Amino acid sequence: MNRRVLTCTLILLLDFASGCKKQANDQDAIRASIEKHLNGRADLNLSAMDREVKQISVTGDHATAEVEFRLKQGDASMQVEYALERQGGEWTVTNSQPGGQNSRPAMMPPHSTAPGSGASTMPPGHPPVN
Repeated sequence: MNRRVLTCTLILLLDFASGCKKQANDQDAIRASIEKHLNGRADLNLSAMDREVKQISVTGDHATAEVEFRLKQGDASMQVEYALERQGGEWTVTNSQPGGQNSRPAMMPPHSTAPGSGASTMPPGHPPVN
């Protein structure tokens, strides 16, 4: 009986370990694919910003990744959500869109409004902020 329990436990541990390794490899490959995608864009000055992959979610051959971009000179930041697909064993960016879970528009500080909009993001009765 003990031998059977030990054998089952070992099998489960090995299966769990191989699953973790595959997940880590997918995350590394997804990060590399996003970097490759960004380096292929001539309209970005990557040396002027820091970027951090905040979250990766993998479902089969599809994945999403939340990436935060921050200017090195200043406090502006923006999040972009990338959609990826595994094609021939390699992850490829298929779509990207600004936004994500905790984004704010680039170059706009929190609690600001568009110039001339007359709208305020402050609670009613709050004194003006300059």
